[in-house]
Amino acid sequence: MTTRPRHIAYAVASSATAIAMGAALTAGAGDAAAAAPPHLAAAAVSSATARIPAVTGDARVDKLLTQMTPTEKMTLLSGASEDASTNEYEAGYLPGVPRLGIPSLRLTDGPPGIATRRTSTGMTSTMGVAATFDNALAQENGKVIGRDARALGQDVALEPFINIDRDPTTGRGWNTFGEDPLLTGSTGASEIKGIQSQGVMAQAKHYIAYDGASGNVVVDQQTLHEIYLAPFQDAVDAGVASIMCSYNAVNGPAACGNSTTLQTILRGQLGFKGFVTSDWGANHATDFLAKGLDMEMPGNGLGGVIPQYFSQANLTQALNAGTITEAEINTAVGRILYEYDRFGLLDGKSKHTVTAESITQNATVVKQTGEESAVLLKNTGNALPLSTSALSALALIGPGAGQTIAEGGAGESSTGRADRWIGTVDTLKKAAPNAAITYRPGDDLTGTPVPASALSHDGQPGLLRTTTASGDTAVDDQLNFTTAQGNALPAGSAHTWTGQITAPEDGTYSINFGELGTTGTVSIDGKQVVATDSFITGAPRYGTVKAGDAGPLPTTDGLNNKRASVDLTAGAHDITITQTPDVSGDPVQVHLFWTTPTQAQANHDAAVKAAKNADTAVVFAYADAQGGNLTTPLPDDQDELIEDVAAANPNTIVVLQSNAPVAMPWLSRVKAVLEGWFPGDEGGWSFADLLTGAANPSGRLPFTWPAAASQGVASDPAHPERSSRGVDPGTSTPCTAPSTFGSIPDCETDYSEGVDVGYRWYAAQHETPLFPFGFGLSYARFSYSGLRITSASDGGFNVSVQVKNVGTRAGSTVPQVYLGAPAHKAAGVQFAPVALAGYGRVMLGAGRSTTKTIHVGKRQLEYWSTAGNAWRLATGPRTVRVADSATANGPSSRVTVVAGHLRPSKRPHVTGKPRVGQRLRVSKLTWSVQGVEVRYQWLRNGKAIAHASHATYRVRPADYRTRVSVRITAEKSGYAPGEVTAKGVRVNQRR
Repeated sequence: MTTRPRHIAYAVASSATAIAMGAALTAGAGDAAAAAPPHLAAAAVSSATARIPAVTGDARVDKLLTQMTPTEKMTLLSGASEDASTNEYEAGYLPGVPRLGIPSLRLTDGPPGIATRRTSTGMTSTMGVAATFDNALAQENGKVIGRDARALGQDVALEPFINIDRDPTTGRGWNTFGEDPLLTGSTGASEIKGIQSQGVMAQAKHYIAYDGASGNVVVDQQTLHEIYLAPFQDAVDAGVASIMCSYNAVNGPAACGNSTTLQTILRGQLGFKGFVTSDWGANHATDFLAKGLDMEMPGNGLGGVIPQYFSQANLTQALNAGTITEAEINTAVGRILYEYDRFGLLDGKSKHTVTAESITQNATVVKQTGEESAVLLKNTGNALPLSTSALSALALIGPGAGQTIAEGGAGESSTGRADRWIGTVDTLKKAAPNAAITYRPGDDLTGTPVPASALSHDGQPGLLRTTTASGDTAVDDQLNFTTAQGNALPAGSAHTWTGQITAPEDGTYSINFGELGTTGTVSIDGKQVVATDSFITGAPRYGTVKAGDAGPLPTTDGLNNKRASVDLTAGAHDITITQTPDVSGDPVQVHLFWTTPTQAQANHDAAVKAAKNADTAVVFAYADAQGGNLTTPLPDDQDELIEDVAAANPNTIVVLQSNAPVAMPWLSRVKAVLEGWFPGDEGGWSFADLLTGAANPSGRLPFTWPAAASQGVASDPAHPERSSRGVDPGTSTPCTAPSTFGSIPDCETDYSEGVDVGYRWYAAQHETPLFPFGFGLSYARFSYSGLRITSASDGGFNVSVQVKNVGTRAGSTVPQVYLGAPAHKAAGVQFAPVALAGYGRVMLGAGRSTTKTIHVGKRQLEYWSTAGNAWRLATGPRTVRVADSATANGPSSRVTVVAGHLRPSKRPHVTGKPRVGQRLRVSKLTWSVQGVEVRYQWLRNGKAIAHASHATYRVRPADYRTRVSVRITAEKSGYAPGEVTAKGVRVNQRR
């Protein structure tokens, strides 16, 4: 008979420990147990089913486990390929057990948004959501994700991504919520609540310490708990259904087979009851099941490209060898079915049909998020919002002004709805119909059709087209087949074009291959220069090609735009173009466009000329799809374009779209910079409102923007062991490349900075960044005053501050509470010089004020004791500051954190004869905590009697006809002093 999983009993013990602990201010606060995670309560087992082994505590699930065959159980432990007739090309698929009413399970990629073969909402990038510092809006974003997933027939959304942005240069930070564990955890928990409110499971990822490094991460337990586990604790407390384990190793063992992090910590300390899924290819052994992994993905879902360890054959062999047990299989299956039952999938609520999405409702959330997330980095001379004179002669420059760069290119995210990507040129004309706007792209991302004069084959005009299925051939003067022209190729067809392309001049050409309904490649002189973004296999990752897949923009005629820069000498070059249909069943659209060196220079010059003739120039600039970094320039020579525009017009403004800090060599020469992230489908409308002042930028940086790349904790060349690539553990030489996908990590990264990540690192090193964490300007101006701190019932405290809008415009501000290190630090424990402890968003009209109260939870006052293997309260004086960034000044105060208050067991009284010369004593007294130091002060009519400070007192002549009592004070380090006055006696006799 199997037994209840150990984590349930452990959770009960942990709760009891939490209740025994107390935390308060010296002003006083009662102790309170932490709220239990919002999982379903264990169902009672009726007498009729009393003999069913209790595996999960859910009666229905435990009964199902007794009815399932071993094969059926194993079916739920590893992914498979979905039948072609129903396949939505989501990331993962788990076969169900129809015999027992257990439906299949679909797992869909993100963040942000939902990625399947269908079009879905293009959402503001996750960095943008974090930049709002708005948990309510984050929850609304989660609802959009959940609504889309439900409409598109999906069960599990593989988001949020709650790793810490430890190293902005790695290319995955753009999926995170920034560098701070509190902001990340709060934002992630809010999204989880939103997703799961729509009946869709959320899967938080990637567990654990997958924060740039993909090798073996060496991290101490205090840092692991306080920084990297903290957001996962928030996710568990929010009731997250599932967690994805990561590719890296943690202190030796691979993350998906690490019993310490999965069993002891995740199940035991964090109290997680859901199921753990491997990242795709992160399972490396069948016995990972015994170490805490419940579900392997993708299983055979990618045709065996990634090894499958949880197959029926492998699991059966492991059972026979004793490396896993039947009880462990039951536990893993039980955890999966527990969430099935919790989300109603065993009650017929499984929905795999595709229904209409809530496009209008979702668009409202995306537009609001785009506006709230925008961070105004610079605004010299109030260049923004645009004045009447600026609008009277305005130049908009950059392809992102003509078309909205909503997503920056697909990754694991939704590509978005390209039909809604109305550029700011058009939205601004609607917002300011009297504006005089000139638009010049500067860099034409679409290009122009390669002319017939430049295409030939075998000395004849045109390219030779061969139909793959039939072998039939034809000659095409140009390659330009689209539905707009009425000449799209038949759906499902495949072709190859061969011949020569003649370059009219030496130089760098942009080769643009547009496509829809198909994938394709372009090779010049035998070298492939354009290819489908295909992940592992040659087919599109999500079955169909969408207009924004290749980023940053589709072509102006709506095709997916695969663009490459190719150096060509003047003359003929061999060219081969292939095209293979996707699964959409749509007509095949393909075109071959280019931009010659001469045309590229003309486009650049036209943009500079337009800027010179305008009152104000606004340049829309973008980083690469991952958000960019400080070590590389903006793509497509945009830095040069900005420099030249700023030289031509001193009133130059940059709208920057990135997800990470980027180098801005032109920063001192432009008037304003607005970080707009990748705002999602409604970005054109958001930018128009932000530029005109209809919306006030109020976002705050969720990361520190370094002044130089070497400032970052993972970028110091003197410490390669801290870098994300890591070092060879045998030789300590820097690794030149990350671990191979799907392999066990081989390089080692040491998180030796400990808890000093992000802005904490800059404070500890006394480094000054370009822009601090939490920074953001506004069209309004705000003041903070009247700081007040009061105890909270949960053992934390509340910070109240008076917020006033002293500007002339309505706007939002984000007061942030920062906690200094304790004055008295526990030995062997690291404390950051400053740490975000709470935040809140305030919207105020011009001249208005309000009191904002921000809660600081008890956990923010604790540290992880490695020696005690438990959370401990950091007692003593600490500084509390409210400011609008990690480095800004603001009202501050000191607060003394105590473990609790010393209280007597009862009120004491004075014993003995109240006569002059007799000795008085205090009745026996115990205190709420042992080991206290007790002090006595005897009183005469309530006033202290000099030198009467012992446990007994001899009555003096001066006491005649007075009341004698005693004040008792108890003290202990870390606790608020306790005090009680004993009931006294009246001295009415001299002898």
